[in-house]
Amino acid sequence: MWKILLVEDEPFVRRSIRSSIPWEEHGFTIAGEASHGKEALALMKELHPDIILSDIIMPYMDGIELLQEVRKEGSEAIFIMLTCANEFEYARMALEYGASSYILKLSMNDDQLIQALNKAKAQLMHKQQRQKLLVQDSLREGLPVIWKSMFGKELSGDEERKRAEFRTAERQYGRLAIVSSLHGPRSFASASLQGLPAFTGGGQEAVCSYSDMGQTTFFIWGNSPSTAGFQRMMLDEVPVVCRTASREQTVEEEWLRNLGVLDSAYYGGEAAGNGDASKNMSQISRDIKKAAAVPWEIEQGVIRSFEAGALQECRRKLADIWLYVKEAHMPMVLVKETAERLDKIFSRISQKTPLRTDVIRQAVSHQEVLAALLTNMEQYAKGRSRIAYPETDHPEVNKIIGYVLRNYDQDISLQAMAAYVNMDENYLSGLFKKKTGDTFINYLQQIRVSEAKFYLEQTELPVAEIGERAGFTNPSYFFKIFKRWTGLTPSEFRAEHKNRERL
Repeated sequence: MWKILLVEDEPFVRRSIRSSIPWEEHGFTIAGEASHGKEALALMKELHPDIILSDIIMPYMDGIELLQEVRKEGSEAIFIMLTCANEFEYARMALEYGASSYILKLSMNDDQLIQALNKAKAQLMHKQQRQKLLVQDSLREGLPVIWKSMFGKELSGDEERKRAEFRTAERQYGRLAIVSSLHGPRSFASASLQGLPAFTGGGQEAVCSYSDMGQTTFFIWGNSPSTAGFQRMMLDEVPVVCRTASREQTVEEEWLRNLGVLDSAYYGGEAAGNGDASKNMSQISRDIKKAAAVPWEIEQGVIRSFEAGALQECRRKLADIWLYVKEAHMPMVLVKETAERLDKIFSRISQKTPLRTDVIRQAVSHQEVLAALLTNMEQYAKGRSRIAYPETDHPEVNKIIGYVLRNYDQDISLQAMAAYVNMDENYLSGLFKKKTGDTFINYLQQIRVSEAKFYLEQTELPVAEIGERAGFTNPSYFFKIFKRWTGLTPSEFRAEHKNRERL
């Protein structure tokens, strides 16, 4: 019901208006009456009416002055003015000051009144919808900022503003349900959660979501009463946590508790440790700060191993880091940020274009994140221990050399390279030997053997797999070519390297 304040100095006119139409049937209720503007102004603070149906000419404070004072106090109540035929100039002034419409008292009938009220209702509904959209925009734009601040990131001035607007917007609601899921690369929309009480209880006045790091959290705001509750479950093999938030706690606190439960699933525990509901925000913040970073000496060991080309040692130290963060129960989000940071460092050291980290971000388990990081690390390490191959003074030959260094593990032929640089194959064969001092086949084989030597020294990978990684699809051919260039079989070369290390 839209609340109306009736302001009229003549009692019989008030009675006539009050009894003229069935107000409730049209969606209105007369919340109060006043005989002049000053009385109405006092009642407004108590009743907060949506519509003010007011006479213009009244003692103490007329309708025009009332409209002006109401606007000064920030109220956007809709004004419908009542006037006599000889007061038209006042009616025109009322419209200029923002009144919705005016009605001539002497000729007023039910249809005119209902028409004016329906116009006001349409304005109120439009305003309400616009306000709702503004509130939802503030909630939606604030969630990325809340996410960032939860994990101790510094906010810009604009982000601080968005956080303040988020706080103001969410205070309009008395109930909040938070539903979090760890779905990884799978799509996970609100349709997957429609059976949960948070979505079926009604009163969903604002629904927003935020997705990052393989998780999506839905926020369902409303004003209908709800008892506090907590659920954890598996939906289509996806861990889901549903919490009716305490409005005495911040959104950050309740969101972090949900993520804490998902962390248990990420580390291989139940989809459901219930999160520590007894922790307050300061305790949660201290826990995050405590586990926010891997000790530099541990991380530095990984970086130095990678710089030295010691892949086996680098793998072992990464495994140590992963054990450390698991024992510290570092939040999944921070573990993935650590993996992304190391990935960037590997990229910078190897002077290679950064690889995509989608698999890291979308992983749903601790070991998946490590496996994805190791895969990228090996791609960055590819060819790092190889001897330097100088460029020539011929741009097309240099283009071929660059291609071979990047793709030596693929099927490469002189014919394909001739097409690559748009040259005759026979001409390219002679040109390549003239500029590099070696045939194209010998050049390619040396690169592949150099890479195989690196893997034999730095990893425990099977010999056949090393041959495949180096570009030899046939194990027998790998053994033959490797021995031609080194004088040893791959197994003999690995054994000799290990013997040298023991000395």
